Amino acid sequence: MTTTNREYAEALFELAIEAEQADQTTAGLETVISAVMQAPEFGQLLASPAIGKDKRIQALDEAFGGKVPQVLMGVLRMMVSRGHISGLEDMAREYDVLVRQYRGESVARVASAVPLKEAEAVAIRQEMENRIGHRVTLQCSVDPALIGGVRVEVDGKVIDGSIRNKLEQIKEVMNS
Repeated sequence: MTTTNREYAEALFELAIEAEQADQTTAGLETVISAVMQAPEFGQLLASPAIGKDKRIQALDEAFGGKVPQVLMGVLRMMVSRGHISGLEDMAREYDVLVRQYRGESVARVASAVPLKEAEAVAIRQEMENRIGHRVTLQCSVDPALIGGVRVEVDGKVIDGSIRNKLEQIKEVMNS
């Protein structure tokens, strides 16, 4: 995450809250990112310095004008005109964090060596909620490199209970 993407996210967040359009802006970001993912050439067009700024903004307006909130369009136009649109996904993730913090929620990114069972996910969510004192949403992923256990990232903190981490700690002790 670059400082620039964080600044765009903060600006978008402030504008969306002021306009009481946080949810609509989140949905708009999802729409834009989905469109760019489905048509990567569109994302390349928006990011291309070889294409004039006015043409890139026109393409953005034609694709999303009237379909997403104006506060979002203003920030997207600024990102396109300044050549920062390639940071859109990072900016959107940071915006999501800001909205969740505003609502008193956190997202815990949970990586495990194998898919978590429903009961395991519930237990992890409850433990995270007990530790940080508010609602937590899990985003689970599988990372076989962990060998076993889980690695949780929430609110900038990492709890690494993976076997890989334990083996690395043992290795460090043996090498010192």
